[in-house]
Amino acid sequence: MPYIEIKPTGKIDRRGPNDEGDPSMPIERENLISRDKRLVKPQGTAIAIDTVLSDIATWGTRYNTVETGLVSPKSFVYTQDGKLWVLNELARTATSTKMGLNLKAYPKSQLFKTQTQTKLYLVDGLKLYRYDGNNDNRFDDVGLDSAIQPIDVTEHRDRLCLMTNTTILLSKNLEPDVFDDATDSIELIVGSGKGKNLAWGKLEDKLYIFNTEGIFILYGDLISAVASTFEVRLLEERRIIAGRTAVKVEKAIIFLADDYNIWSWDGSASQKLSHSEKLEDYINTYRGQLDKAVATYYNNFYMLSFVEKGQTTNNLEVWWCAFEQKIDFIRGRNVSMYIQTDPNIEQKFLLLGRSDTPKIMRADEGYNWDTTAIPVRLRTRDVTPSPNRNVRFTAFYPKISPTGTRNITFQYMLDGRSSNLTKVVSWIQSLDGENKVLGEIRIKNQDAVQDRVRPLIGYAKGKSIAFVLIDSTVDLTMELRSIGVEFRDAFAKKGEKVAQ
Repeated sequence: MPYIEIKPTGKIDRRGPNDEGDPSMPIERENLISRDKRLVKPQGTAIAIDTVLSDIATWGTRYNTVETGLVSPKSFVYTQDGKLWVLNELARTATSTKMGLNLKAYPKSQLFKTQTQTKLYLVDGLKLYRYDGNNDNRFDDVGLDSAIQPIDVTEHRDRLCLMTNTTILLSKNLEPDVFDDATDSIELIVGSGKGKNLAWGKLEDKLYIFNTEGIFILYGDLISAVASTFEVRLLEERRIIAGRTAVKVEKAIIFLADDYNIWSWDGSASQKLSHSEKLEDYINTYRGQLDKAVATYYNNFYMLSFVEKGQTTNNLEVWWCAFEQKIDFIRGRNVSMYIQTDPNIEQKFLLLGRSDTPKIMRADEGYNWDTTAIPVRLRTRDVTPSPNRNVRFTAFYPKISPTGTRNITFQYMLDGRSSNLTKVVSWIQSLDGENKVLGEIRIKNQDAVQDRVRPLIGYAKGKSIAFVLIDSTVDLTMELRSIGVEFRDAFAKKGEKVAQ
């Protein structure tokens, strides 16, 4: 009999008609990651810190130093009630170290290394703070002019650079605390001054500024900050919409642009990375909700957490795979901030702040979101085996790797519609696989389950077929490769008489 195989591992396509296009491009896919020609569930999360924080964490960073006599590395987080906390991952505790920071801020930070010391600089939209590695975890106010109000900070060619909404400030060379030197510090206006600075990033030691007027570059002689050639130049009118989404990924900076799509900037041109997924249908576009969007780059995924339409806290993530240039949606981690380690210095891991509860989670732990099942959704395109004719679907062959003793339920739709017949058009698929008993050992003798499922005759005739997977089983892990469909030709649609 004729046979087709559906592999829903391509890009998500929510723009094209359901019954047209590449069958490998599903209409919907959540909490299933497409990599290496298969779909796998993401790894779960578990509580990393037992201490209950006083509010939601919206910033975190990892401090590292090579100096002796200091405790390093260590993690710091900020909570929306204006407190700084230091985390102890081994003891699973958090201790408040400073109060009185800007309320409901979205801080930024930067490590600045000199010959003898590593300092961590933090801005909260009002002030600049310095942590010099002291063991009492003290953050000192640098004492800027109160009119500056920095929103971002970075290091560039031995200078600490501060960003405000309209300007950038460069410190004195090798003196990151000094911004008022008469001959060796400077403040520059970005663009017309009417736009708003939101973020910046570095590629090949070039500093780019992402502004609501476009992408700018800091150009000139940084040896002398007051050189006549020193300026900010506009490179492209590609406008960012959410500052915390700008993240360096391999050899480009990825960010959320004002068309609510993901773009990349490689230093010479921008490129659109999302389109068929229709991100603008998901993202809450109110300014206060856009400011909550935050991103990181981890395990070769650009991870963007944002507030979905109709929601008020971050509840959905987009993962863009740098290897396969695909986007997947991850629902339920509810990420308010990311902290990741430097794998060149210590063991690689990722900490997450929860947007719905004051908890710090550890990623890649178990198979659930903090004891709650990871919900899975998949909806394939409508596949038409024989154009303009009905067929009789005689058998289905789901190809799934055995991963445990749990089951999942598949549903299928004929002619592009969900059936509400008295008998549910679905089947339960075991993930246990075929097993053999060898002495006292029970082993699996296959790397993929490929059972044959035979639909009832009354639920098997149609022009097209699509498959739906909706699952919320605790502790379930799965790997889906494809669904094979066997069919035979049937009559065309019933004819109708027409008048002359």
